[in-house]
This record gives sequence, C-alpha cells and structure tokens, in this order.
Amino acid sequence: MFTKAFVPYKGYWSSPFSRWQMSFQNEHAIELGAATTRKFLEMRGYTPDIFDGCVLGMTIGQKSWFYANPWFCALIGNDKISGPTISQACATSATCVYNAASSVEVGAYQNVLVATTDRCSNGPHTVWPNPKGPGGEVISENWMMDNFNHDPYGGEAMFMTAELVAKDHGGVTKEESDALALRRYEQYLMALENDREFQKGYMIPVEVKISKKKTQVVEGDEGIMPTTAEGLAKLKPLIPDGALTFGSQTHPADGNAGLIIATKEKAQELSADKNITIQVLSYGYARANKARMAAAVTPAAQMALSQAGIEVKDLAAVKTHNPFTINDIIMARLMKIPDEIFNNYGSSLIFGHPQGPTGARCMVELIEELVRKGGGYGLFAGCAAGDTAAAVVLKVN
Repeated sequence: MFTKAFVPYKGYWSSPFSRWQMSFQNEHAIELGAATTRKFLEMRGYTPDIFDGCVLGMTIGQKSWFYANPWFCALIGNDKISGPTISQACATSATCVYNAASSVEVGAYQNVLVATTDRCSNGPHTVWPNPKGPGGEVISENWMMDNFNHDPYGGEAMFMTAELVAKDHGGVTKEESDALALRRYEQYLMALENDREFQKGYMIPVEVKISKKKTQVVEGDEGIMPTTAEGLAKLKPLIPDGALTFGSQTHPADGNAGLIIATKEKAQELSADKNITIQVLSYGYARANKARMAAAVTPAAQMALSQAGIEVKDLAAVKTHNPFTINDIIMARLMKIPDEIFNNYGSSLIFGHPQGPTGARCMVELIEELVRKGGGYGLFAGCAAGDTAAAVVLKVN
C-alpha cells in the first residue's frame, strides 16, 4: 500500500499520560502539545523549519480550536506550514498517520509532522439555542461524558458494546476478563523496569504550572491503578453476569504524542541511527454492526495485514487501543495472536485514554519494541466511537 513513507528512528515522542483531573487538567491541550513538541525537537536536535506539513489529531474541543493546526504550527516555531486537523475518536492517530503517509507517497510533502493531543479533563459543555423549547430552554451536551454514555445511532454506552460483542462470540467470563486485565498490568510494569528504561526511550517530561510561582515536572504516567488478582476478584460486574468491571476498562486521560512521516531519504537524514529503517506499510479500517464497537478491530487489522501482504504469523509485535479487556480477548480468539507478542510494555487499558494521542503512543511503543527485537513487522489496531476501528502496519529493519 505504501512504499515511500518512513519514520526516522527516534523521530517520535509521547508525553506522560495523566489520569483526568490530575496534573494536566487545566492545561490547554494545543498549548501543552506544542510545548512538548518543542522540547522533543530540541532534545532530538531538530529545528521546526524541517517540516513542510503538519497533520494534527484532536478530538475534544478547546478554546480557539477553530485555529487548531495553524496555531499549533506557529506555537512550535514554524508559522509557514499547516494542514488538516483530524478528529476520528480513538482512530485519530492511525488516520493521521494514513493521511501523512499518503501525502508523502504521492509526493505532495517530504517531511510531515504528525502531532496528536487531547485533554479529557474539564471537557467542554456545549450549549445550543432552542428558542422553540419550553421557556426557551437550551439544548446542551457534555462533550465527552454524554458521548461515552450514549451512541446516538447505536443507542448504547461504550462499555455495553464490548459486552454485546462478547455475547456474540460465545461469551467472556469475568474470570477471563480479570486475568487479561492483570496480564496487561504486568506487561505495563515491563516498561517501568530498570528505572523506566523503556519509557525514557521516547517519553518527554512535561512541565506544568501549579500556581503563578510554582511549576511541576511530570516525568511518568499519572494515576495508574495497581492491579492484583485479589483486587479484581472483589469488583462487581458493571451489569449482571457481565465480564467488565471498573478494573477491566481504561480511564480517561490527558496527554500528547506524535511522530515524523517522511521520505526514505529525509527519514535517514533525521534518524538517530542510520542503520535502522522504519517504514509505514499499510492502513486498515472497518465499521462493525450497530453497537458492536469492539468487533471492528479484527477486520481493520486484517485489512491492514492484507494490504501489507503479511499474516499474523509474520508479526513480531502487536499493540492495541483496548479500552476494554473484551477487545483483546475477542481479537486474540479470532486472529490467533500469540500472547508473547500482544501488548508488551503497556496499552491504553492501563496507561489511559486521551483519545487522539492514544494510538500514536501505541505506535511509538510498537516501534521501540520492534527495534529492541532486532526488527520485524508490527501491527497497531484499535476501536473507535461509532463501531469503527483503524489499523496500521509498520516494519523495522
């Protein structure tokens, strides 16, 4: 599908992910994302003028979002470029990569910055005039929580779509769900070994203001809940006879992440190690049946694999946006993904869900894992609101 789109080694980053209503809760997502990007550029020895385009991914409105991409580019120090602002729920990052890779593939751009940022904390509350309503009462919506709790087409809360997919595929027990949640937590702990050696390979510390005179540096993820088998066993299912509890689903979070998509020549020029080649091979997408969000991940992943000309047996690593344990359980059943390659070093189930940047962080970690393994094919896939999903296949040599 793609033959000309590459990522420089170390040409990517993620901020820590901060559980909502913690240290990033009052930071403007565009401004914080730009500040992290500037620090990333400085640490890598890049200058903002190396980019000829930018794709910005963001799903939760912030003040002045109308100007999102050109404003972001100006904030990082390059007011000569811009590009689209993409909002596709948790498929945003994968779609941003697809957009950037496509533009490089056709020769429209040589070096594109893909930046994603979101803040779930203190999300907007939207009000629309309704002069014909009783007493002129307005129509209102909590941008994030109302949509988490109700799909206007599917009619279900997001967690319920996973429970329905479980029933469609023979059921998932609470015990099976708990075991997967514990496994994903243990895999996240891999990233914390040796003083967070894995995370420090890509994670940029973020400085935030606590008051007018006091700042705080956030170096690692905030709000990660310790997980034990005993603790999970005590939690009650969200619905009678259901598989999911509060311990087997993710939490909203704040953060940002991104990567550079460039021609092979430009990627090599910017690479921290010119012996390492990272290529974007393909993109996949899918929409499942009504109120079956988790079911969309497998066909999206299968499309991306088919476009890349490979099969599951060829993969060295798989990362998913997995807001619910059921996502990974069903995907593993259908695609026969070996446990030893599935979500090592962490996934959104554990480190959180800022929507736009969730997939970008997963792809960054996927690249880092593939480099550690000496190369190979990697798959990222994840569901998104509206019973959709997106996937990307990368190759590291």
